[in-house]
Amino acid sequence: MRLRDGTILMHDGAPYDPVKAHEYYIRTRHLKGRRHGRAAPVNTNTRNGSSKSNYTVTLPSGKTVTLTHKQLVEQQAYAAKRVSDIKNRLNELSSKLKKMLQAAEKSKSTANKKPTAADKRKSAQQSKQYRQKHKQQLKNKAKANKAKTPAKKTTTHKDSVAELKSKITVIRTRLKEAINVQRALTTAKPQ
Repeated sequence: MRLRDGTILMHDGAPYDPVKAHEYYIRTRHLKGRRHGRAAPVNTNTRNGSSKSNYTVTLPSGKTVTLTHKQLVEQQAYAAKRVSDIKNRLNELSSKLKKMLQAAEKSKSTANKKPTAADKRKSAQQSKQYRQKHKQQLKNKAKANKAKTPAKKTTTHKDSVAELKSKITVIRTRLKEAINVQRALTTAKPQ
């Protein structure tokens, strides 16, 4: 094909042939329908960088809150951090509970074991030797105990396994609540 100035239009080292180009187009064309755009603009920013659009969030408690884009992003980040913190705490307490249960099983198995006759003889021998070595100290201790008034014993020892289990159930409910809040924030609808 010649241009007005007399030069020949070249394509890939050969002169351009419009008939051949049209045939190639007809062979290879694939007609496609119109591509639809979005119904509403996603995010129109103002001069200061904040978003014009507000989002409505329905919390798990049923309360509806209106947030700006910036507030929504901050709340989502806070909710994600809170969920991860609660999960870490739950994992920590679960591992503590496992250790305590193992220790309880171990102590239970040793407590159920009755001493043998040889063990009884050995402990009796050791007690006798201790009493002989420390006669004076034991007498002084006995006198001191008689002089003292009996103090009230307070039972502050709680069943730590049961306490840990209750903490874990409380933390699990907090985790469920935090996850529900996070889900509500992620499904926020623009106004």
